[in-house]
Amino acid sequence: MLSNPATESDLARRHAALRRAVTPLPGGRPRDHFRPLNIPGECDGLTLLAALERMVGNVPASEWPAEFARHRIVNWEQAPVAATQIVRAGQRYRHLFPSVTEPDVNGAVEILHEDAALIVVNKPAPLPMHAGGRFYLNTLQHILNAAYQPQTPHPAHRLDANTTGLVLVARTREFAGKLQAQFAQGSVEKIYLARVSGELPGEKFYCDAPIRAAAGEHCSRTIDLENGLSARTEFRLLQRLSNGTSLLEARPLTGRTNQIRVHLWHLGLPVCGDATYLPGRQLGRTQTLAVGDPPLCLHASHTKFLHPASGEPVEFHAPLPAWARA
Repeated sequence: MLSNPATESDLARRHAALRRAVTPLPGGRPRDHFRPLNIPGECDGLTLLAALERMVGNVPASEWPAEFARHRIVNWEQAPVAATQIVRAGQRYRHLFPSVTEPDVNGAVEILHEDAALIVVNKPAPLPMHAGGRFYLNTLQHILNAAYQPQTPHPAHRLDANTTGLVLVARTREFAGKLQAQFAQGSVEKIYLARVSGELPGEKFYCDAPIRAAAGEHCSRTIDLENGLSARTEFRLLQRLSNGTSLLEARPLTGRTNQIRVHLWHLGLPVCGDATYLPGRQLGRTQTLAVGDPPLCLHASHTKFLHPASGEPVEFHAPLPAWARA
């Protein structure tokens, strides 16, 4: 039994705060954004231009001189700096992106449960968990911060921006540590639903191919049989659908980045709507879908774990998305 869960009226007030936080979307207002540039040890003594060429792999080297000429490389006090400046390890600079407007996201965040230690969120999509790439304010973390201020909620794990379903969020760092320890130990039971295309190897099957630790092309993860991190996902057929796709239950027994998507892609069963892991083992360039795109058919539907305050087993289920209501 959970102690002092939020009442229906409490949750109604919280949902009203969430609606205020996303109306309008916070990233829809143009604002200057500064991306931090921290000089690592291997760049000590280089010019700032040479350091940036080495540090930032996703920006072509040919683009940096123009950024300096536009005064977009600045120090921590936001004063422009020269490309020829010699840098030292530990120094901090910033890359200015002026008048940034973020892409729209789905802000329909739903709170399924709340108590003094724990928040259980049904995350919509597309919605990134944290700031990164093109998203700074249009994130789950920023929306929760606004709705729970002055408290800062602490998500205990991550879902991809395009994945919907259950996210466990702690009310304090202490409770977050207790939840994160369970994820690290593999003691959190996680069940996902996935709709896939392709011929299944059976009604029950698994994949234990190791997954590359570092991001590769277009920030993707791929199978690395020699040096990858151990990973295992178990699958069970739930229903064969009339359009030739199949609805699966997926149980990740490890927690690698993009694990379910990568394992299904490796088996020739790409998740429907996935813009990164495409049919034919091809990789796409899109990381975060646009609002209105066909959805990624991957949903964190069920979880079971020990409550971070009471230590008692608890479990939660997320409402089914439309694509899973066969």
